[in-house]
Amino acid sequence: MELLLLLGLGAFGALASWIGLARGGRAGQVGALIGGLCLLGMVAVSFALDAPRVGSGDIPEGVGILDGRLIPNNYMRLVIALWALDAALIVFVAWLAGGLAGLRGLLPAMLLSIVGGAVAFAATNLTLGAAAAGATGLVALVVLLAWRDPTGIPASSRELRTTVISTVLLMAAIVVAPLAAGLRVGDATNGGSLVTTEASQGVPALVGLLVLAVALAVAIRLGAIPFHLRVPQLTDVAPPISLPLLLAWVPVPLAVVGLATVDLLLSSLAVPLGSEQLIIVAVAIVTLTGASLAAFLQDDLRHTTGYLVIADGAFVLLGFAALSPDVWGPARTWLVAVAATKTALATWAAVMEGRFMTRHIPDLRGWIRRSPLLGAGLLLTTIATFGLPGWAAFQARATLAQLTAAPPLDTVLVVLAFLTLPTYLRLLGVGTGSPTSRVDRAAPERIVRRRTESLPVEVEGAVQDGADVPGVGAGRDAHPSPARRVARRSGDMASKGAVSIGRRTTRAMRRDATELTAAAVLTLAVLAALTAWGVLDIGSAASEPAPITTNATSE
Repeated sequence: MELLLLLGLGAFGALASWIGLARGGRAGQVGALIGGLCLLGMVAVSFALDAPRVGSGDIPEGVGILDGRLIPNNYMRLVIALWALDAALIVFVAWLAGGLAGLRGLLPAMLLSIVGGAVAFAATNLTLGAAAAGATGLVALVVLLAWRDPTGIPASSRELRTTVISTVLLMAAIVVAPLAAGLRVGDATNGGSLVTTEASQGVPALVGLLVLAVALAVAIRLGAIPFHLRVPQLTDVAPPISLPLLLAWVPVPLAVVGLATVDLLLSSLAVPLGSEQLIIVAVAIVTLTGASLAAFLQDDLRHTTGYLVIADGAFVLLGFAALSPDVWGPARTWLVAVAATKTALATWAAVMEGRFMTRHIPDLRGWIRRSPLLGAGLLLTTIATFGLPGWAAFQARATLAQLTAAPPLDTVLVVLAFLTLPTYLRLLGVGTGSPTSRVDRAAPERIVRRRTESLPVEVEGAVQDGADVPGVGAGRDAHPSPARRVARRSGDMASKGAVSIGRRTTRAMRRDATELTAAAVLTLAVLAALTAWGVLDIGSAASEPAPITTNATSE
């Protein structure tokens, strides 16, 4: 029942943090604490999940829930653990930068998105998986509408439209796909009779349309060209620290379910689809080239980040053009690598903007001199993005290109994947120049320990020791016994000590917020590098068969 515990932790944490942060004050502190603990709990539960290998035999009793509609698997376990761990670090950065106010909307959205992703990854029903993946996109509304800012309404409308259209396209393909399969099987078993032959003439066209519909749904969700305009518009109004969630993680569940749809229902029909494959490859090439160029030419750090996410995400589209069962594992490996690396990149950009109070890249000249930890984080993120020979992400990208196109086009696709490298080099190069006035005014990364005086601890609306206040404690405790006075004094001292330690810890963390946020970015970059390397055998987990075994029409 670990899966039920995982989902329960996410749902409870989202509800508690949403209510608490909306009320503010002490309730906000409690809500944030509960939400943060639930995130860490989801990391622990994910690693502890009993996840049988898909296709290895009968599922042990008690592993799945909802009558076997949700069954954990290794890929789900590893991805959810990484997602929750990234989310915990992002929430920590948001709290250091903006206090409890910085968590409003973000913390509940993080928890809800992880729940939606877990359901999509564990679903053994395509319709359920598509519904969960589509619902995950709605967390953008939680983030954008949390502040009741009118400027977020147009962006919310665009995100809602994107979620609805992509989900409807995917679910429509799932519903219609068995019809194409039936026509294909009927043609093979009836020996090509007149009626069957006439009906089956439309099978290639129908299968091609379904593949295009699934690829279109994922392309819209990823922001591939020509659906890219919503991404820079989103980065303009969304809190910068929420972009790792909205740009990097939210598209993953829909892409995974889309790949499962093609793998289970369409590629197995072995229908030649030359034109449709060419269209998908063309969109991927245009997106890779256009987004890479746009990222390099942009002077807005948020827009640059958005286009870098689009460029790397475009490579996922090759998984729909290959129409081969062998593409299932590499495509899912690349998806999680993109999510991890772009989380580190987007968090780095958010910390940079908050640190130097600008998102204009030329104004950030010399930033590495003031932030060597952030420099190390960006350098490691760059390495993780492109990988090294032998790394899981590097091999996944090469395999996607090889399965999609014959030589020399496969080599061209791999080369195109490195078009974003000049942008990373530009960001690193800007940091080595002479500091601008904005950069020069920022405090350097330096852990400073100063002795602080103990401050009196106050509690809202009351004084800690009521015995010292006239008129308080009248009645039987108005003249307490010596033993009662000693016990009360000991309890008050313990309470004051606990509160004092908590406040001193908070002060120390806020005093060193510059270094702690940079360390969090570096940690995210390390996680991205480990993921790209293939730690915990993510490549093998991604190559397991799809856990989805049924669909709505077959039940």
